[in-house]
Amino acid sequence: MINNMTTNNLNMMYNNCDMSIADNVFRKDGLEFLKKKYNKTTDDFIKATYPKKDQANMRVKISRLINKPKNAPGYFGVLELAEQLANYFNQFLENGDPYLGTNFFIGQSFRIKIIGDIYGNGQIGLANKSQIKTTPVSIRYAKCVGVSSKLSSSNGLIRIFKPRNKIYTGADNRFGVVQCKKSKIVYFGFIEPKSNGKYDILDKSYSTGKTIGKLAEDINLAWSSRIEAAFYPTYYDY
Repeated sequence: MINNMTTNNLNMMYNNCDMSIADNVFRKDGLEFLKKKYNKTTDDFIKATYPKKDQANMRVKISRLINKPKNAPGYFGVLELAEQLANYFNQFLENGDPYLGTNFFIGQSFRIKIIGDIYGNGQIGLANKSQIKTTPVSIRYAKCVGVSSKLSSSNGLIRIFKPRNKIYTGADNRFGVVQCKKSKIVYFGFIEPKSNGKYDILDKSYSTGKTIGKLAEDINLAWSSRIEAAFYPTYYDY
């Protein structure tokens, strides 16, 4: 039987994450990020892109587009502006910065919550609500949450999974996240089912597949979820 107190607590904190979604409109936060990164202003872009006689008019048009409410009628082509901004900021790329395309400024973007950190004993320390940070992800991971690695071998690596309130057999014999029903401890590790219905959580090598040790043995699970993806976060991951 699932521990309702634990499940309800996780549902309240982490389900239905506050995701930043932009439905095929201009992505203002992307522009603000680039302006800060390269120490540029919207006026710098306008002066470098448009003839002097058009600049005052373009300031008004661009301001209306960037700040317009959702579903408001368009004033200036979003695609055209995105293309011009990409061309402008691509002049300033440095230190391996990724090349910018028009899609950086347009479309759907999602940010998921990083709900805790993985430590050397395989346990996950869950963050308080006030400590939770977010990271941008691809659309296909919009319903996930993440945990950040504090291990020296993978410090800062984000592993993402779907919040669940029951045991997910699709996570069996996979790397995933689980919660022990009795202790309430949340683990990251290789999830190995046993014939008695209980589970071992293994410390298994990614390189060789060999078992290094057991993080938890013969435990009942409140819930489990497999790791869907892992990555080092970057603002450019939309």
